[in-house]
Amino acid sequence: MWFDNPLLVAALILVIRVFSITISTIRYLVMGRANDVLVSALAFLEALTFAITFGAVSQDLSNLWNLFAYSLGFAIGTWVGMLIEQRVYTSHATINIVSMGHSLPIAQAIRAAGFGATRSAGEGERGAVGIVRTVVRRQDAARITDIAQDIDPRSFITVEDVRRVARGFLGYGRS
Repeated sequence: MWFDNPLLVAALILVIRVFSITISTIRYLVMGRANDVLVSALAFLEALTFAITFGAVSQDLSNLWNLFAYSLGFAIGTWVGMLIEQRVYTSHATINIVSMGHSLPIAQAIRAAGFGATRSAGEGERGAVGIVRTVVRRQDAARITDIAQDIDPRSFITVEDVRRVARGFLGYGRS
């Protein structure tokens, strides 16, 4: 039988583990954005595939092929999940930039790059600060932080995930 061949069993563990971790990533991405039935179905598949692979590996911890396949499956599954997230899943991020004396040029540079930016005043530990807020596609977040840091390397920047966007200006940048 095929299960008598240790390399075939290890290959099966690898494939199932890649599938399991990929499902885990997708489940995490759609949680809070999709209906509960889909998330629950993905959780079921994730748990089932984990049980199958972990059960196969834990029966004989001296089987290095199975241990290697399980661990490599986790790593490859994580990589595949990240690829899916980057290529398929479009999400947004809110970027908050706090700057002493440079918020206007930062906001202007962000707008010149084709993105929206809201500027307001605030009070920091050392006095008055300017706050620039923008909501962009997550893939543009690094570009925005680079713009801010080029103008004010000492600016305080946070990036937060956004679950939903409705209305308003969402520029998609100029090349």
